[in-house]
Amino acid sequence: MTEKCVMDVKRNEALEKDTLLFPCFQISNDVKLKDVPSTGEEYLLAVINERRNCQMVTKCKIDCSKFAQNQSEFVKEIPHPKAPDHLKPTIEWQNIQVADFSDIRLYISRLLDKRSHWPKIRKLKVNPVNEVWINFFESHEPTLSCILGINYKILDIGLEFLIESLNAIKPGSTIPYNTGQWIYAILACTRQPLLPNTVSILRNLARTCAEVRSHINPEEENSKELVTPFNVFICLVSRYFGQFDLAD
Repeated sequence: MTEKCVMDVKRNEALEKDTLLFPCFQISNDVKLKDVPSTGEEYLLAVINERRNCQMVTKCKIDCSKFAQNQSEFVKEIPHPKAPDHLKPTIEWQNIQVADFSDIRLYISRLLDKRSHWPKIRKLKVNPVNEVWINFFESHEPTLSCILGINYKILDIGLEFLIESLNAIKPGSTIPYNTGQWIYAILACTRQPLLPNTVSILRNLARTCAEVRSHINPEEENSKELVTPFNVFICLVSRYFGQFDLAD
C-alpha cells in the first residue's frame, strides 16, 4: 500500500514552486518511468513527469484587430475616479466596516427567521413615483419595521432613486445624513445571492460615490469627514458584495 506523504518543504519540488501544491502520496525511488504504466505508482510518476513539462500559467494570444472591422459597437469603460492617497481608506478601516456590516446583516437574518412573531408593519407594495419617494424618504426613518415591509424589487428602485439624488450634491459637499441612513439600511436588507439588476445598481452606487467624492477639495480641513460616507458605500459594494474592481 502506498505510504502517505508527509509534507517536507526541502524535499518537495512542487512545494518550492507553489505552496498550494504538494503530493498526496510518496513515490518510492525504485519506481521507474515507463511508456505504459502498469502500477499506480508508475502512473503517478508519469503524471508528475508530464506536469513538469507544463507551464504554471498559460494564456492565449489573440489578435483582436482581425475582428474589429466586424464589431458593430464598442463599450466604453465607465471611469471610476480614485481618492487622493491621504483620503483613501486603509484596508484595516475597510475590514472594520465590512465586519460591522456583516454583524448587522446577521442580526437582520435572525429577525427574518422569526417573521411570524413580528407586529403588523406597514407594507409598500406599489411602485412609487419620484414625488412619492421624496415624501417617503423625508417623512420616514429607515427603521427595520419600515424597511422590511418593502418588497425587495421596490427596494432596488428606491435605491436607484437615492443614487440619482447623489448627483445633486454640490461640489465639495457630502451625502445628506438622512440619505446616507437610507442607503445603508437598504444595503443591509439587500437579498443575496444578488440579482443581475441589483449588481448593476450597486456598481452604479459605488461609481457615483467615487465621482461625487472626486469633487471634494482634499486640502479642506474637514475633507476626511466629508469623504467618509462615500468611502463606506464604496467599501461595502466592493468588498462585501464582491465588486472588487471598484475597491479603493
